[in-house]
Amino acid sequence: MKTFALKMVYCIGMCSLVFGLLGQPVMSQQATAAKPAAPKKAAARKAKPAEAEAQAGWLSINIVRVKADMLTQYQEFARKETIPALKKGGVKERQAWGTGVFGESYEFVYVTPIESFAQYDGPGPLVKALGEEGARAYGEKARRFILSSHTFGVQTRPDLSLMGNMTGPPKLAVINSIHVLPGKGPAFEALLKGDVLPAVKKAGVTNYFVSQTVFGGDPNEYVTLALMDSFAEIGKGSPVARGMGGQAAFNRWAVKVGGIIASQERSVGRYLPDLSFQ
Repeated sequence: MKTFALKMVYCIGMCSLVFGLLGQPVMSQQATAAKPAAPKKAAARKAKPAEAEAQAGWLSINIVRVKADMLTQYQEFARKETIPALKKGGVKERQAWGTGVFGESYEFVYVTPIESFAQYDGPGPLVKALGEEGARAYGEKARRFILSSHTFGVQTRPDLSLMGNMTGPPKLAVINSIHVLPGKGPAFEALLKGDVLPAVKKAGVTNYFVSQTVFGGDPNEYVTLALMDSFAEIGKGSPVARGMGGQAAFNRWAVKVGGIIASQERSVGRYLPDLSFQ
């Protein structure tokens, strides 16, 4: 069972590389020189929120569960063999996450931007880097460590996200995988825009990413990802509830989602810089 699959990446998640989630600052629109005759228009351009500028993108989310007794060997294999091969094969960036206490142990989530779906019509990066025989040998070695591997194709939803400036890589993320009832996607998105995003922003969360599963899983699934700097920050409670004025106010609001959300699963992810690259 997947636990914190940030099939969003940005989103889920996404966090996502498209949003600069690997520590690249998400830049707000640069101010342009104002013409003397139109200062109001220049101010409006400067104040335009960064999330409105981002374009929806695609992410490949690979969830790998590793054998407990092979954890150390797998991590060494990933650092010394997988990452160099992916780079040589043309992969420009990849984000790695592990379970942050709360979630499935020995599970890794890898987030990679999809530049074009046409890339899947040709040889994969491992074949490009190692050749057919080398890629087969790599696969045989990798399978010694792995219990399962599942890949999802997700679409980032910057229109449902908050994207603030970042000065370094993320640390922790609270990931919520939400399964919406069939046909209720528009109603759920309206609640995100009208209620959730204002509450999260009021609670002081500056990076809140939403993605939507398209391939490899439930098309009625959305994944939200709130970046946090520490477990102490997570311990303050749900930013949605805090932004709405407390648990009682949140409970009243939750009645709205009763006929929209079928189920949800929440966990904590920890960013793994040694298994990431860009």
